[in-house]
Amino acid sequence: MTATVQRRARTIRRVLQAVDTVAVDIKNKMFADMYREAIRRKLEDNDPTLYDFCKALERVPVDIETFIDSPEFFGATDLKMWPEVRAAIIALNCKWWMGGDDAFDQAVLMGATSTGKTTIIQVTTAYHAYLLSCLKNPQGWYGLPKATSIVFPLMGAKPHVVKKVVYAPLRKFIEGMPYFQKHLPMDKLVESEMVFPDKNIRIVPAGGDEDAILGEAVIGGGIDEINFMSVVLRSKKAEVTSGRAGLYDQAEQTYSTMVRRKRGRFITKGPCIGIVIASSSTRYRGDFTDKKKAEVEKHKWQTVFIYNKRQFDVWPQDRYSGETFRLVIGNDIQHDTRVLQEGEEVQPGAWVEEIPIEYKGDFLSKPYDALRDILGISNNALSPFIKTRHKIYECVEAGKEIGLESILVRDHVILGEHGMPQVKTGVYCANPSRPRYVHIDLSRNADRAGIAMLRFDGLRQVGRGNGMTELLPVVTVEMACSITPDVNNEIDVAEVRAFVKHLKVKYGYPIKGVSYDGVDSRESIQQWRKDGMRASMVSVDRYSAPYKQFRDALYDTRVNLLDDPVVVGEILDLEYDEQKDKIDHPVHGTKDVSDAVCGAYTNMLERRATWTAAAVDDQSFEMANRAHYDERFDETRRV
Repeated sequence: MTATVQRRARTIRRVLQAVDTVAVDIKNKMFADMYREAIRRKLEDNDPTLYDFCKALERVPVDIETFIDSPEFFGATDLKMWPEVRAAIIALNCKWWMGGDDAFDQAVLMGATSTGKTTIIQVTTAYHAYLLSCLKNPQGWYGLPKATSIVFPLMGAKPHVVKKVVYAPLRKFIEGMPYFQKHLPMDKLVESEMVFPDKNIRIVPAGGDEDAILGEAVIGGGIDEINFMSVVLRSKKAEVTSGRAGLYDQAEQTYSTMVRRKRGRFITKGPCIGIVIASSSTRYRGDFTDKKKAEVEKHKWQTVFIYNKRQFDVWPQDRYSGETFRLVIGNDIQHDTRVLQEGEEVQPGAWVEEIPIEYKGDFLSKPYDALRDILGISNNALSPFIKTRHKIYECVEAGKEIGLESILVRDHVILGEHGMPQVKTGVYCANPSRPRYVHIDLSRNADRAGIAMLRFDGLRQVGRGNGMTELLPVVTVEMACSITPDVNNEIDVAEVRAFVKHLKVKYGYPIKGVSYDGVDSRESIQQWRKDGMRASMVSVDRYSAPYKQFRDALYDTRVNLLDDPVVVGEILDLEYDEQKDKIDHPVHGTKDVSDAVCGAYTNMLERRATWTAAAVDDQSFEMANRAHYDERFDETRRV
């Protein structure tokens, strides 16, 4: 080290010691820390940004705790916040002046309902508007003309709800704060938004679409109930990126647009003013907040704040008696979510929570709704159709026990990459005495097409309690595949028909019936009938009966199911819409292959005349045929 460098180092140390001496007497601890760090960065790191920021201040800003408590700010309002919410607001806003990886520029508020997420948005937005007002010229600091409004948009899935629940209370709070009355008065003639003309700052209740903030200088803001935003299939808006109608995710588009606008106008090495906040209670597994949290954890982003709380961790403890019950959280394979009985033991490693007794009724009546609203734990579906979820895995295990494997080289193909599905080399029908049934869930160029082939394996006596039994079919899902179109390749309906015909003619599968859903099916059904094949239309979308019959078979373990994560995942993700009496898939999910399997099962049920003696024991076959004979040759139906 040269003498000149040594002298400079000694000079810097003396200056910093003098700064420390001065900073001790500064009552505003945050500004004291800022003052010390600004000079240290300027001298040691040759970075004058924070020092220049301090010079650009018109008044010294207060820290977030003072902003919450002081009678100049929120202390003058009637806002009450729980300790956990206060701690979250402080953690989110305490290091804004440090910038870089030490300050948060995004926040994801998720989890249970009623955990103070709206309060966090309101206080954070007000605080950062206040921080801007402390600058002599906010626009000038960011290299913008004074005529440019710096905007904090408040957006949401339902804009009118955002205006009523988030914006209107925040406006009342700000109107009641002495600081804003004295130093940042609002234009009271404008009620549609908060306009602070002295600094050209605006807090705007915007719409729920990214178009609402086009052209705006967005420095921060909030998107409320982002998980409830729309996801539109075959949307024209998706053509911009995909080249054809596809999936438009309103939440992802709105959030990413707000983040890009902030980074496009307000990137600086200095303090980080303005935070983009996405807030919503949990809705379903894989919703926006779930994906964002997983993304943050995967990339280890330090500038994104995650808030994820359960109701009873946030609410005042004096609301609870202290008595609890045990709840086992389902993991699909071993068990389902349910309230445990007193003294009941569970398998080692099971996820068990102690829940305040006040919530027991909620978990007994609607466990999946309570999981979302009280614990903030998402499910695969909003209203799961398959509630006894481990039964699906029992059907998979039953398939493994009989050596069930797919007959295809690849079960799920993309046309432009893999072509049509191909049967494995050397695979032929090993038991042609057992009839097969095929269902085709067609598509052209938007969704996937699903094709399933199911084998009838006989009839089984199923006990129903009190000595009652039912004689019901046992089946094996031998094939469940999907065909995905792409931009340059649409699904050829004739090729799908030829593929299924190939299974019968070349590979020897005795297909006794082919069914379709309603899309492009009329011509195919006519062609099949000309070839002597029983063909019909079977819809599993219009009402729930086909899926309920298939669910009964799954619960009875009368289905040998392929060990295919796509098939199993789609079945587990099925939702039940009670009002429409329909089975649907989650917002970001699919059910093309599941529809094909259910359709094949329904097709089989409708063709009892094709069930053969070789597939069942003598007694079962005799009973099955007798019922069918009586049905066909009832004297009252003769012409």
